[in-house]
Amino acid sequence: MSDATPPTQLQPHERARLTSLEQTVRDGLRDFRRTGQALSEIRDNEFFLATHDSFEAYLQDRWGFTAPQAGRLIDAADVARVLEPLGIQPKNEAQARSYRAAAKVITDLEPEQQRVIARLVEAAAPDTQPEAAGEADGEADLPWDVPAAEVRIMASVVKKMQPDALVHHPDSGDEVPFDTLTNPERFEVIRTHVDQKTQAYREKQEAKANAPQAEKINWADWVLNTAAQNLGHGQRLEITVEPDGSGAARAVARIVDGGTGEVLSAGAGAVTLKKAVLNLAAELK
Repeated sequence: MSDATPPTQLQPHERARLTSLEQTVRDGLRDFRRTGQALSEIRDNEFFLATHDSFEAYLQDRWGFTAPQAGRLIDAADVARVLEPLGIQPKNEAQARSYRAAAKVITDLEPEQQRVIARLVEAAAPDTQPEAAGEADGEADLPWDVPAAEVRIMASVVKKMQPDALVHHPDSGDEVPFDTLTNPERFEVIRTHVDQKTQAYREKQEAKANAPQAEKINWADWVLNTAAQNLGHGQRLEITVEPDGSGAARAVARIVDGGTGEVLSAGAGAVTLKKAVLNLAAELK
C-alpha cells in the first residue's frame, strides 16, 4: 500500500463485518459459494480500503488471489444464488459458471416465471437415491446435473411466453392467446415447447458427436513426409508468401516441376502457413 494514502477507518460494525467475512473466506476456501459471496461483499462495501489501496492489492496480499480468480469465484457464487431456488446446486465453481447464460435469463424473469422453471427442472432431473448417488454422508444428490444448456432452453421458452403470445391449446389444438389458458394449461404448453426444443438440441448434439472427425494432420511433418515419399525426380514442394494487395499477406503451398517451373498442384491461398499446407494436402487427397 502506498504511504501517501492512509487506510480508511472502518466503523466498529464494519470492522466486525469484515472480520466475519474474512473468516468465511478462510474457512470456506473449498466452498466457492461462501467464498465468492464474502469476497463480493468485501469488494462492494470497500472494506478492503482498511488495509489496501485497491481490491486487487487486497486479494493478492491477503489471499494470494488474482483479480480474475476472485472474479470467477464471485461470478460462480452469483450464479449459484440464482440457481438455488430451482433446486440446482452446482458442486464446484466450474459447474456453476457453465450455467451463467441460463442464470442471466432467469434473473430477468418474474418470480412466478422462475417458479415455473423450478417445476420444469424438477420434472427433468433424474431420480437419485442416496445409495445410487454414492454419497458417503447419506445425502442424495441434488439435480444440479440437469444440463446447463437445457436449463437455458427452459428459461428462454418461459421468457417468450408473453400474455399475448399465440399458442396451441393443449386440448383442442386451437391457436389462442397464452393468457387465456388456465395455469395448468399454460404449464403444459410451456413443457411441450421445452420438450420439443430440448429434443432438437439433443439430436443436434448427437449428430455432432457422431459426425466423422476430420483427420488431424501435423502440417510440418506432412511437408517433410510428402517431400520424402511422394515427390518425383526434379519436383519440389514450395511454400510462398506474397502480399495480397490489401495490406495483408497470403501463403500458398504448391508442388512445382523443378525443370520447367510448371505448377503441378497447388492449394488455396491462406493467411497462415499451416492452413496453406493443409489446403495443399486436401487438394492432393
